[in-house]
Amino acid sequence: MSAIFVVFGSIIVLFLVMAAFLLKGKGSFLIAGYNTMSKTEQAKYDEKALCRLTGILLLVFSFIMILWLIGAYYDIVGLFYCGIILMFASLLSFGIYANTSRRIRNKNNLTRQNTVRDGKLEKTTKKVVFVGILIVVITCIFVGVLLVYGYAETTVEISNTHIQIKGMYGVTVDFSDVKNISLINQSMYNIGVGRRVDGFGGFGDSLKGNFKSDDNIAMLLFVQASFSPTIRIERNNEKDIYLSFRSEEKTTQTFNDLMTKIDDINIDVTLIINNNSNKLGV
Repeated sequence: MSAIFVVFGSIIVLFLVMAAFLLKGKGSFLIAGYNTMSKTEQAKYDEKALCRLTGILLLVFSFIMILWLIGAYYDIVGLFYCGIILMFASLLSFGIYANTSRRIRNKNNLTRQNTVRDGKLEKTTKKVVFVGILIVVITCIFVGVLLVYGYAETTVEISNTHIQIKGMYGVTVDFSDVKNISLINQSMYNIGVGRRVDGFGGFGDSLKGNFKSDDNIAMLLFVQASFSPTIRIERNNEKDIYLSFRSEEKTTQTFNDLMTKIDDINIDVTLIINNNSNKLGV
């Protein structure tokens, strides 16, 4: 978690420094696309106005990342969604305003002799801008859907034959494959999350997918890593599963439901409430 704060904090500082420079009407070389245009194309824009607009966009991006950091620290998932929506809206507004506003578009620099040629170039430029905005929008939507799906709490359904864990990296576990079920009175961070191999994680406490412990033991996580207790499902010849929710009551109730179901169908599974486990394998 601390590494994420360092990385994003550094990006925020960089954006703020660039924004302060651009807001003075300088630093057009920092604007991707503009500095690669021909002189004729650049003449269609008010360079200082475009720099200031880009500086404002960087300030908005800095604010969005601050929202994300606050959301990560306090585990407020809604702030991530707000950031995604705000990023989408700001990028779309930037693209439209930069290509339609008279303050940005410096049309007075066009000569009559170049009207037809420049008109064609302008249409081409607008197409390129539209495609660029479309790519950014699709990317934002993809990232937003990924975050929503990743941060949504896992759901668990228990039948007479299996446990079904639904959501990202969901899995179905037959009771015949279960060796042991434990309720550990610790969070996953206390137990040890190890390192991610193929899974979701980063912001906040939601960790899902394939991880490996510090002892190189493969495990499958569906946890809110700062919250306790944690359910551990040990399987025969398969990686152990760790499961927890933000609500202690929900985690405990899920464990009790597993106990009740196993008692009802008389499956020979050892149920242990372990209040003292400090590491994997105990």
